[in-house]
Amino acid sequence: MDIQNLQTFLAVAKLGSFTKAAEQNFISPTAVMKQINKLESELDCTLLERSSAGIRLKPEGEVFLTYAQQLIELSHEAYLACHKATNQVFTLRLGTSLLHPSRPFLSIWNRIKDKLPQYSLTIVQLPSDLVTQNREYEALGKTCDILIGTFDQATTHTLVDAVPLGSYRFSIAVRSDNPLAEKDLLAIKDLENQHLLMVPKGISHKNDLLRAQMEKELAHCQILETPGRYSLDTFNAAIDKNAALINLTPWEDIHPGLVSIPLATDITVDYGILAAKDAPSRVKEFLSTIRYQLLTQMGEYGPVTPVEENP
Repeated sequence: MDIQNLQTFLAVAKLGSFTKAAEQNFISPTAVMKQINKLESELDCTLLERSSAGIRLKPEGEVFLTYAQQLIELSHEAYLACHKATNQVFTLRLGTSLLHPSRPFLSIWNRIKDKLPQYSLTIVQLPSDLVTQNREYEALGKTCDILIGTFDQATTHTLVDAVPLGSYRFSIAVRSDNPLAEKDLLAIKDLENQHLLMVPKGISHKNDLLRAQMEKELAHCQILETPGRYSLDTFNAAIDKNAALINLTPWEDIHPGLVSIPLATDITVDYGILAAKDAPSRVKEFLSTIRYQLLTQMGEYGPVTPVEENP
């Protein structure tokens, strides 16, 4: 049985939804259903009850749930044992920089690293990160094996593999002499008559959503587009043009001349561990192990709570 299919089944069992399991594993809901269908075909039984009222485990699914978790654990134990036999420890290069800080992952790594003794991490600085477009993709597999960065469904499908860690919030960075700098929280309406500095359309889906919301709510604002993804020049431009820069959580202290104020919006940007699509098997196994550890940290697997979802 494919371990990835088993992990997907556990996600469905925990989350009670094909759609939520797809979001957790950053694949499409159709891919989730195909993986579940393959498992059911291999077992020659139906694991999930699908209906317009939602999804729930059938008795066969409840029985298989324990075995699925054990199979995944045995797989990782076998991988570990094989490498212990040769005293082989793989060192992965975790890229870090001002725009891609490693701190969001290191706190997680410190909690689970004892369960992954076959791996170690070394931190490598990405010196060209602040001046290279598409940084998070160009560095992977070259100067680093993994890094912490933002992503969406489109990028994970085509450019990288990702393990989600959380979400960054939007803020607005302005010069300290800008009246907005005195506020503790900004509403979109507060940006009326401001020059807004952000990436062009098509680079970030969440940025596009925020931009559409601003264009709808603001009668007078001028959007200044960057040449591409952010670099250090972007933060300098915000200073030079006295523009309100669309900012994210990890970048709030990059430029000492800018003050960041949280923006009141429900739109957030997903971030996680990124690796190249064609990464070596040891990197792919690392991602698989981390994904499983994070999933099990969500709590014990219990009965599925039906979600209104028609597959």
